Amino acid sequence: MIESQSPAKLRHSLGPLNRSEDEQRAFFLAVLERAQQAETKAGTVERCFAVAGSFIKVKFAGNMLAQLFTAALAHLEVPPTSRADAVFHIWDSKSSGIEMVPPPWSRACFTHRGDIWTMRSQQFKSAYLLGEYALNLFDTATATGVYWTQSAERLPAWAKSSPMRCLFHWWAETKGYQLMHAAAVGTEVGAVLISAKGGMGKSTTSLSCLDKGLTYIGDDYVIVQLDPFPKVHSLYCTAKLNWDQMAWFPRFSDSVKNHNRRESEKAVMHLYPEMRERIMRSLPLSAVLTPRISGRQQTELAEISPPALQQAIGLTTMWQLPHTGRHTQHFISRLIESLPGLCLSLGYNLDSIADTIVRLLANPTGEAKHFPNKNRNKELTSHPLVSVIVPVYNGARFLPESVASILVQNYPNIEIVVVDDGSTDGIDNMVQRLPVDVRLVKQDRTIGLAAARNCGILEASGEFITFLDVENLWPEGNLQIMLALLSEDGGCDVVQGWGQMLKADAATSPHDSVGFSEESFSQYLTAAIYRREVFQTAGLFDETLGAGDDTDWFSRAREHGLKLRQVDQVTLLVRRHDSDKLRGKSLRELNTLKVLKDALDRKRAKSV
Repeated sequence: MIESQSPAKLRHSLGPLNRSEDEQRAFFLAVLERAQQAETKAGTVERCFAVAGSFIKVKFAGNMLAQLFTAALAHLEVPPTSRADAVFHIWDSKSSGIEMVPPPWSRACFTHRGDIWTMRSQQFKSAYLLGEYALNLFDTATATGVYWTQSAERLPAWAKSSPMRCLFHWWAETKGYQLMHAAAVGTEVGAVLISAKGGMGKSTTSLSCLDKGLTYIGDDYVIVQLDPFPKVHSLYCTAKLNWDQMAWFPRFSDSVKNHNRRESEKAVMHLYPEMRERIMRSLPLSAVLTPRISGRQQTELAEISPPALQQAIGLTTMWQLPHTGRHTQHFISRLIESLPGLCLSLGYNLDSIADTIVRLLANPTGEAKHFPNKNRNKELTSHPLVSVIVPVYNGARFLPESVASILVQNYPNIEIVVVDDGSTDGIDNMVQRLPVDVRLVKQDRTIGLAAARNCGILEASGEFITFLDVENLWPEGNLQIMLALLSEDGGCDVVQGWGQMLKADAATSPHDSVGFSEESFSQYLTAAIYRREVFQTAGLFDETLGAGDDTDWFSRAREHGLKLRQVDQVTLLVRRHDSDKLRGKSLRELNTLKVLKDALDRKRAKSV
């Protein structure tokens, strides 16, 4: 059985322990064999679905998962056919009596979105979804997928409202399509794609439009095709909404299927067959929208910059789906470049939502011309995603200023990952008040700074990774300079600058410089930018040290032959304050001697 707890402490040895391609192939084949054994023992229930112009055959081991999963796909079901563009095998151990193969990883390798740290094959995709206790595997060469969970009875409602989404995601990529965390509604002439993080009005928009007679493609996940022209395909005939908002849509109240889980889940509606006349399988795309709640009465269209639109619709998809990366960013950039893109400023008059979208669909190009920004920025694809990891432990008061120092970099493609290390000072409320969307990853207990950084690395989506401890700041222009240096030297793995010590002094200025940057500590992890791959090569940070993990990591990086470039400029502003845990620490307490001893031990081991 695969453990389902949140990720535990991550040892720095995780990096070099990546599983080989042969090991990952062997694991996939072993799990596939178990799935087929489960089908033989429990009886195969075979269903076929027409998805985005292809036929997907799904083989269930017994009736239980077949009943739970097919309701969300009922509008796409077709009679059995010998043709299959992909085959998914679905099973659980409890009902079939067939146990899972022991996995070649520990639970420390799991991430919140599903990636498994040591499983990096491009052919054999893998993900473990903590919230569903479910393993997903997919062979991109044969379009064969496997979904396993220990017990179908334990699955939450969202797993049944969007079943097998990892398998559909990976299959869609093999076709050149993209599964997106988005809604889509339309008329007979086309559809709009509506995407944003949760709580921004995406579901309210799609249900308001369906309620007023518009056609419905999907509420939470849809498949988008770019060539030969942008098109959106339906995947699930379900919708999710907060329970208190169900009063706005009494028409759909009988479609709710999870009344017994009101305390822990959103209301999940199954819209088929009642809405069969309004649910469309596919429509051409006419525009891309991201909603924002305005507080005004009427819904209106508003301008949004291309980078802001990219952030709004790109990051929410990348945060939801495992193994997304630069190829996902490139797809979404092309989508934005090919269609009008606008902000949908939502008013509290729900009728005005559908009216606004109908007007837009009647003349999408004309409506977009009301705004000077046409969203056709060809530079979107040239800016790789940079993930900024911000560990926080009871530092909510510092967060707005540290995030502001990230935003003034004026880099158009940034992902901010805030890792809450068990804070008790209202970090959730502070994150909600930030002027930018960030990803908040919460730990149930305090695990330490190195472990929080490791967690951030595993959760990050970017090609490049950098760190900013919550009490510190970046100089203006810092990110652009470091990224340019790293990009111009293809053989360089890390660019590192200096840290400038600051001291808060309310009597003079917000922060005063202390000493010279060149005389400061030379191994600040947070004064550097890294290619993502370096943490696969040299490993993660050593969580056993408590302090000194920065010196230890740079020592291991050099031992592994990574190229580190030191630049003669300040790239980090280090704020010292009364609660600083490192104030007054001795060399022994800072683990300096242990780091040196570990480095010598590794050198001696190599020479033996």
